[in-house]
Amino acid sequence: MKNKILLIEKTILIINIIIYCFLVIVGRNQYIYNISYLKCIIFMIINSIFIYIYGIVANKENVYKINSILYIILFMILLFTITFIIGRPKLEFYDWCYRGQYSPFKTIVSQFKYASNISILKNIVGNSIMLIPLSFLLMIRNKKFNNIFKQALIVLPIIIFIEILQACTHTGTFDIDDILLNYMGTLIFTFLITRFNIIDKIRDLFYTDFRLNNKVKDIIFYLILIMVIIYDIVLFVV
Repeated sequence: MKNKILLIEKTILIINIIIYCFLVIVGRNQYIYNISYLKCIIFMIINSIFIYIYGIVANKENVYKINSILYIILFMILLFTITFIIGRPKLEFYDWCYRGQYSPFKTIVSQFKYASNISILKNIVGNSIMLIPLSFLLMIRNKKFNNIFKQALIVLPIIIFIEILQACTHTGTFDIDDILLNYMGTLIFTFLITRFNIIDKIRDLFYTDFRLNNKVKDIIFYLILIMVIIYDIVLFVV
């Protein structure tokens, strides 16, 4: 039974990644099917829950570890979608664009002076929380990432790479304040969640089957599978 469920899980994940790429990346499908940030986020959350439930069914250390990698892959796909695809110009490479904001805090101060509350929420808060899921998933993956300096070896290069790539593709501009906000958000989050030992309690939830019997596990797995399929259909028809 577990081998059958493993096959189903891998098949559904592969199909869903193909569906996602078709809807979001291929041509103008994101507009044809009205794909929004919210729909993309819900899609990844549902698929992450699907992976999580499979982990409960398998209840093996190596499966939990593999699942943590899958969560990170799904998040990186979502991050790419948000920063380069949805609501952005066509993704094309140009010569390096030197126009940008290289003075620290200039954009942040300008936002508070002249922008509306909604704009501040979108830009300041949005940039501050954007990389928090990656920080969280790294800590779920391995306890060594409870250390903010070890996290920096992965998080900071990703943030800088995104800003440079946005400038090179003209899907955005290079802004030093975006880097500061992205990284400060992960720093504050990591400090708070480790300072009060919250992450250790949460991590345990990702490495347990809650002592559920096999029948209950199978029922939960197939229920979430039905949810995944229904949402796939909704993306095409709504």
